[in-house]
Amino acid sequence: MKIWSLVTLNGLLGVPGAIAVFIWLLAIPLVWLDTSFNIVGDPLPFWLAISTDTARSLLSTIATAAITTLSMVYSIMLVVFTLAAGNIAPRLLQRFSRDRVNQVTAGILGGTFLYSLSVLRATGPDLRPEMSIAVAFILAAVSVLQVINFVYSVSRSVTIDAEVAKISEQLEHQVNVLLAETGTGQDSFDEDALVTTIRASESGYVTMLDEAALLRLARHHDTSIAVRVAPGDFVLAGQELAVAGFDQDDKDAAATVVSSISLQPYRGAVDDIRFSIRILLEIALRALSPGVNDSFTAVTCADRIAAALVKPVSEGLRGDVRCDENGVARLKVPGLSLEDLFNMTLHPLRQAARGNILMLDHLGKVLNSLHAIAGPEAKRLIKAHGKALLETARAGDPIGSDLGFLRQRLDFGIED
Repeated sequence: MKIWSLVTLNGLLGVPGAIAVFIWLLAIPLVWLDTSFNIVGDPLPFWLAISTDTARSLLSTIATAAITTLSMVYSIMLVVFTLAAGNIAPRLLQRFSRDRVNQVTAGILGGTFLYSLSVLRATGPDLRPEMSIAVAFILAAVSVLQVINFVYSVSRSVTIDAEVAKISEQLEHQVNVLLAETGTGQDSFDEDALVTTIRASESGYVTMLDEAALLRLARHHDTSIAVRVAPGDFVLAGQELAVAGFDQDDKDAAATVVSSISLQPYRGAVDDIRFSIRILLEIALRALSPGVNDSFTAVTCADRIAAALVKPVSEGLRGDVRCDENGVARLKVPGLSLEDLFNMTLHPLRQAARGNILMLDHLGKVLNSLHAIAGPEAKRLIKAHGKALLETARAGDPIGSDLGFLRQRLDFGIED
């Protein structure tokens, strides 16, 4: 059920299917109106006047063109998926399948095809549904405009910089949500009092935590819940998901906790901050590999990662405890500390940049920019990463002037 829900809501099935069915169902009331107010033989405006044979030919042409174009759209998407998987990153395929332009285009074309067939079936010597035919003509025009928009969107989808920018925007939004949701109450949360253990019934990746449902459950039972897993973690069947303070025999409460922690056979949750970071890192590491050797793409990824770190560096990250509306600590979820964010993003880039003085120099610029806006804790972490950057540069056996230039690049003091 969870897999089906994910596919239908986010993939190339749910949204296009819903749009197509909605357009298809429009044929029922419109044909009914044309049947109830049959104006065959009456003088019509020029934009409605049409013979029965012409109407059938027009509807046949629209239906044929719509289904043909729909096939072309899916073929183009398949080509784009293949190019993206080979040249950018395979995990971008999940992003492309959720792209609204792709979904809406497929839905409009499929709906236009079904609508035209339905109106064509109702058209005959005794009924010429002028209003329904006019709507079919409008749908054909909308389909043409949407296909133009689709071609424009696809042309941008294979541009690495554009995709990196989109992923970065999503990552910044996720980081801002993380800042808004983390709260106080760390000291008042008594985790030792939680005695009921909830375990996973199946294996899979954690793709979503429904914190609102968990908070409501904890408030309803006047207790607390501590979640042991985070989005992106792989959980084995029987592994501990959470501990709670309600009674061990309360099966309904335990089932609510399990349903609030969504497990899927693959990664890719929209709200998973770790997944967005890994996509940017995958693009950057692929660009730094000897087979691709595209340092400037890696530079762009480093810039975008730095942009996502601005608020955590300047404002800091607070605790992992969530409080209810009365300020009572009810829920504890594994979060990302500032050190976790730095280690997750900067360590892989620095390690892959060994021997690449261009990338190492740019990482120095990134650290300088972050240090200029950082708080005390963040400055300590940035200095540690600056020291590691110099050690990585030395390991690449650079000439002395390059190493000296990199040391001067770091405006904050680094002790050798």
